[in-house]
Formats: sequence, C-alpha cells, structure tokens
Amino acid sequence: MRTLTTVTMLAGLLWLAFWAAKIGIGGAQGRLPEMAFVGGLIVTTASLAYLTREETRTQARIDRRLLELRETMPRNGHEHSRSWPATRTRPWQRRVR
Repeated sequence: MRTLTTVTMLAGLLWLAFWAAKIGIGGAQGRLPEMAFVGGLIVTTASLAYLTREETRTQARIDRRLLELRETMPRNGHEHSRSWPATRTRPWQRRVR
C-alpha cells in the first residue's frame, strides 16, 4: 500500500508542476486550472499524511518488539561486563589473600 501511496504522491507532484507552469505562464485561465492545482495539493498532502502515519506505526511496532526482546533475554549474571564471568578475576586485578 505504501508503494501505491508513494506513486500517487509523485503523480500529484507532477500534476502540480504541470498546472503551476500552465498558470504561471498564463496560458491557462479560469477555474479549471485552479481546481486542478488544488486537487493536486490535496492528493499530495493526503499521501504524505498516510505515509507519515504508517512510518509512525512501524516505528512504534519496532520499539515494542525491541522492548519485548530486552525483557525476555536471559541475564547472564554480569553487571557491567559481558566478556568476563563474575566469579573469575580479571587479568588486571590482583588477588587478595
């Protein structure tokens, strides 16, 4: 659906460019060019709003999934380091006897 919306938005932009050139040059006068231009604005705005809403939903879904994965990941007993077990001394630490 996003592909169709993107194509529609691009077509709306081309439509706007065509009618803006026609109106700007002065070759098109009357209500029809103005209505066509406004129609292109509406189509482009609606497409952009839909794409923004879909992107927001997709990002929220990704954030929920990442949070769910963080909560279900098993903890390995380490507080700060994932490379050294908590029971083993690290090479740079001296053993206290």
